[in-house]
Amino acid sequence: MAVSEKQNLPKHTDWANLPKNIIDSIIEKSVPPLSQFIRFGSVCKAWHAAITENRSLRSKILKRCHHQVPFLMITKSQEKRGLYNIIEKKLHGVELSVPYKRRCCGSSYGWIATVDWTLAIKLINPFTGGIIDLPSVDIPVVNKFTKEDEHEFHVKKVILSDGPYVNPDNFMVLALFGASSSIAIIRPGEKTWTYTSNLETIAKDDAIFHKGKFYAVDFRLGIISVQVANMNGSLVSAFDEKIIIPPEEEGDNAFKYIVESSDGELLIVQRFISTYGPYRWTTNFKVLKLRQHANHVARLVEVKNIGDDALFLGDNCSMSVAASRFPECRPNSIYFTDDTILYTLEGSIDMGIFSLETGCFQPFDDMDPSHSDMPPPFFILPTLVENRVTHPCQY
Repeated sequence: MAVSEKQNLPKHTDWANLPKNIIDSIIEKSVPPLSQFIRFGSVCKAWHAAITENRSLRSKILKRCHHQVPFLMITKSQEKRGLYNIIEKKLHGVELSVPYKRRCCGSSYGWIATVDWTLAIKLINPFTGGIIDLPSVDIPVVNKFTKEDEHEFHVKKVILSDGPYVNPDNFMVLALFGASSSIAIIRPGEKTWTYTSNLETIAKDDAIFHKGKFYAVDFRLGIISVQVANMNGSLVSAFDEKIIIPPEEEGDNAFKYIVESSDGELLIVQRFISTYGPYRWTTNFKVLKLRQHANHVARLVEVKNIGDDALFLGDNCSMSVAASRFPECRPNSIYFTDDTILYTLEGSIDMGIFSLETGCFQPFDDMDPSHSDMPPPFFILPTLVENRVTHPCQY
């Protein structure tokens, strides 16, 4: 009696003991989307180890993940946060511990920034439990604060130049702080912040790290660049500061964001705000592209269409993704959160999606507003490392 081909096949495949080169190939092909990579690590111990132990491969994946659609981190209680998937329009069951009940002043590479009443900044990674303690920023009123004051609003935003897990020895932290949103920068191993000279002392609205430099935009559409000396060697010793575009004579009622498009260009986004008493709501967005050419004066040019890009703005480090890579992500649109310092009785309600094509707004689906005494939601990118990993650089 002949044995069928089916009978010759093994009863099961030993997936846990696949050759390392095959596992690595599967990992690389699992991104995008981010959810596939997360599922990969939960298959078995061997596959999870392949992610956490291969630093080179993990670094490559983490850099790709920075261009994924972020989750919306929402407040569930004073010490618990949840993740809302704005593409799949659902709240994930995971609860993340964030022992901080005030507004977070930044979200970069999976790390969120918090500030205490001494204006000391702490970076917390809710996905890994990692903590990076930074010293206090120095402003004259710091000694007037108490633990009950709203000190978190004196640090407008904190951004990172790179991910601490991707580049642990050579990333930088920038803080916009004080009444004029001055700039301070620190690197691993430093005990104090280094401060810029505050060129054209106009309050900065946002900042970003782009092609080896920090760029900041102020509320009068002025743009400066800050290049840090000795980036790949010794600690920060000097800044090379330049005015890219001088601020305009007068400001307007628009908050400014600076974001890198998916093709590497810098965009300035104006978010126009209306207010009535304690209430505030977004009425429009306008996008400008920074044009810089050698031997020519830099200028801002309005763009009506950002093509395949989707922008994500708020208390997070401003970011963009190519929408065509993610089903249901809307191109030529701006996803935004409520980054006001005022919590109304209705909670954080000024958030949603704005279409540059139609000029219409749409709220996030199935999103219950936060309680009025809870911090507002913000965008965040998960960090894909083992939970037991802690960051080696402590200050």
